[in-house]
Amino acid sequence: MSSTHQNTPDRSSTGGSCDLGAIDDLTCSSKGISRRAEVTEERLPRLKEFKEKFDSARTEYSKARDAAQGDLDAADATLDTVLEQIRCRIPRDQKECLAEAVDEVFGDIRKCAGGWGCCAGECDCSFDGEVGEDDTVASLSARIARYATEVEWAAACFERLDEERTELPARAAQITADAARLLADASDPVTGKDVVRLYARLLILRRRAEEVWRGFGTVSAYVACLCELLLCVLKGSKAIAALEGAKAELVCKEEARKAACARKQAQTLEEVLAVYLRECPPCPPKHPAEAREGDAAEDPAAA
Repeated sequence: MSSTHQNTPDRSSTGGSCDLGAIDDLTCSSKGISRRAEVTEERLPRLKEFKEKFDSARTEYSKARDAAQGDLDAADATLDTVLEQIRCRIPRDQKECLAEAVDEVFGDIRKCAGGWGCCAGECDCSFDGEVGEDDTVASLSARIARYATEVEWAAACFERLDEERTELPARAAQITADAARLLADASDPVTGKDVVRLYARLLILRRRAEEVWRGFGTVSAYVACLCELLLCVLKGSKAIAALEGAKAELVCKEEARKAACARKQAQTLEEVLAVYLRECPPCPPKHPAEAREGDAAEDPAAA
């Protein structure tokens, strides 16, 4: 594939044998380069922001996990106390039925709320910034739009995962608070009577504690996912800038062709004479001596 389109110069629009089509090509090439630089500058701020976030991701996420683990340990101890208080007050079949209900509801939540773990695999992230000879403004526009959608999806995923630095400790702290509230309710003479509800709350909190990491078992897995997403945004942004530049060049050349066509329609006589002079140039004037010799040869009386 080639990064530029090769056009045959339109010599008939330049007058005589002077081909100035290369000036139009150079002008359009310049517009393409300028557009590519413009789009790059537009996308650089977000790329730099993402890079800064990625550079601090390992340290900040490690702190978040440590803080979350402290809350989870406290919540686990509280839930063990609650279980000791109510375990003998609910039959085994009810426990098993409640456990199945929790599995079903959490399964539905995972389906409707989206899966956890690294979302980078959900995006193809295959971007081609090359332009072929058969590409048109329409085909490039379609590819740019498709790439832009994929880049925005990856960027949104990156930003969502970046929020884990604050959301992870908040989730763990909420589990700890809910566990303390459950213990208080289990010890209360009134609320403590609804043992089925208490046990369901306990199972829900256990499951939330198990899934608090949202699919990232280690800090390295989280950082690797961020890296993959950042590279996806980078590659897509580079491809979009290249295609935007190529598109601008094609638009410019199309406008130049239309202008040449309009000029031929408005100045038809001049264009016809220009072609005539190019195809049938007049003979150069003869030297006076040559002209006399020619005249003598053609004059019968002189013989």
